[in-house]
Amino acid sequence: MEISFLLKCFFVGVLAASGCGPIFVLTFNRSAVCGFFKGLATAVGASFGDAIYFSLGLLGALTVVGELKYFMFFLDLIGGIVLIALGWHAIKKMQQLVCVTVECSYGVVFSATKALTLTLLNPLIIFYFMAISVQVLPDNMVQLSFRQILASSFFVFAGSLSVLSLVSLLASYLGSCLSARRHKIFSGVTGVIFLIFGAYLFFDFLRQLLSFVR
Repeated sequence: MEISFLLKCFFVGVLAASGCGPIFVLTFNRSAVCGFFKGLATAVGASFGDAIYFSLGLLGALTVVGELKYFMFFLDLIGGIVLIALGWHAIKKMQQLVCVTVECSYGVVFSATKALTLTLLNPLIIFYFMAISVQVLPDNMVQLSFRQILASSFFVFAGSLSVLSLVSLLASYLGSCLSARRHKIFSGVTGVIFLIFGAYLFFDFLRQLLSFVR
């Protein structure tokens, strides 16, 4: 397998993690409030989700999923509801400092699973890997073996994790210097961003619903 192809896969992961979306914000917030290792667990879960979607894109499964309008229709609905619920929960934490302690009491497995779930429920991630996974294939590669798919997906995982790990490290350093009041502000900002993304998905769901009705 060409080294250049694996490097492309690494940068695919870097680009996937670099956008200031829900996972980027969640990783930053979790690290600032709960420390580096909780943020790192969030990064691992999100990066694993990126690798899953990249491998599915190479297999052609995402193209099939994209053609299933009803699947994307319900994914918009579920993703929108989940993000709005998380955003509302984060905003409520601004009123109760004890909620920060409760959130940090969850283990690293919970943090990773939550990030993985949010990644898999994000339709924008699906569209990204649907478009990018085929484009990175070298011209002389018509079909990849299972081993090659695993190797390239691992490099996507590594690229995504490298960005989110740096975010986690920076946020944990900043978090150790912040007062309790500013921690609460972090939760509020996270909640607003989640609400914005959730509202976008929900309104996209309504748009598709209206087009079906017509």
